[in-house]
Amino acid sequence: MKKVTIRDVAKAAGVSPSTVSRALSTTDRVSSETTRRIIGVAERLGYRLPTVEEPATAVAQAESSSHLIGIVVPDVTDQYAAAIVHSVENECFGHGYGLVIAESRDSVAWERMVLEKTMTLVDGVIMVAPRMANPMLRDYADHHPLVVTNRNVRNVTSIVVDISTGIGQAADLFAVRGRTRVTYLSGPNSVWASGARLRELQTACERKGLDVVQLWPGEPTFEGGAAYVDKYLEDPTGAVLAYNDAMALGFMARMRERGFECPRDYLIVGFNDDVTAQTSTPPLSSIRMSANALGVNATRLLLRRMAGGVTEDFASYAAVPSSLAVRDSLGGFRGNPKE
Repeated sequence: MKKVTIRDVAKAAGVSPSTVSRALSTTDRVSSETTRRIIGVAERLGYRLPTVEEPATAVAQAESSSHLIGIVVPDVTDQYAAAIVHSVENECFGHGYGLVIAESRDSVAWERMVLEKTMTLVDGVIMVAPRMANPMLRDYADHHPLVVTNRNVRNVTSIVVDISTGIGQAADLFAVRGRTRVTYLSGPNSVWASGARLRELQTACERKGLDVVQLWPGEPTFEGGAAYVDKYLEDPTGAVLAYNDAMALGFMARMRERGFECPRDYLIVGFNDDVTAQTSTPPLSSIRMSANALGVNATRLLLRRMAGGVTEDFASYAAVPSSLAVRDSLGGFRGNPKE
């Protein structure tokens, strides 16, 4: 079969080869719409990046294990990412492995750099919510044991959270509370989880006869949530689902500055259920995604792959469950939501 080149992708996508290269390596330098189109074409044609080479130490590692596992996270200060790292480290210790931690700083270019350096030190790598395009991740996985979390990448061992239950419960309570529309505060456009949460919310709300309004793109931070308030107030829906807890809390704080209180004027739900959600005013309802289950299962999948227990034709993914932690930001439901 003829190898698909970057020129083939460029021709099919109607762009220059240099644009394809930028879209697949540093997505922030190309518009989100163009990036999505190029990645879709690359996926359809089966393009594989030629730039990823097997680390020089790979042969030596095959003969002598370093007894180290690496983990790459977008932000080491993020509470949810830190909880995943903690669970991975505990699981590694139980199997006689140490852990090397690297931060991608939410940058594709930085992510590639730290991943390549980490691969020269460890026997396998776990990537938490990576930003790289799928073809690039597949090339790295071809040369080194790799597990991706919080994202499903075809032909790469992946583990995600099944968010359908938690989002479905949130949509149910929005409907019970008489809301007819829900606003979604989107995360970064290049993050797989942000789009996945929107799609699941649309599906859940459609079942309940609710419309979804998307505000995007945003940064997954307190400041990013606050920045959405002016847009929201142009067309308030009275119900909000935020990409994560930090955004939800930033949104609540700015709304309070504008004279709007939760749950009197609107209901809101976040994601991750970290300690800040539990201690905010009012306490924030949030979709729980067990960081411990995610980290433990990701580590076990990686150990299987390192031992040859997961083969290249492993095209499915594993999932851990979610649930909704109901607190006062949803109107104070503690028991029967219909009362």
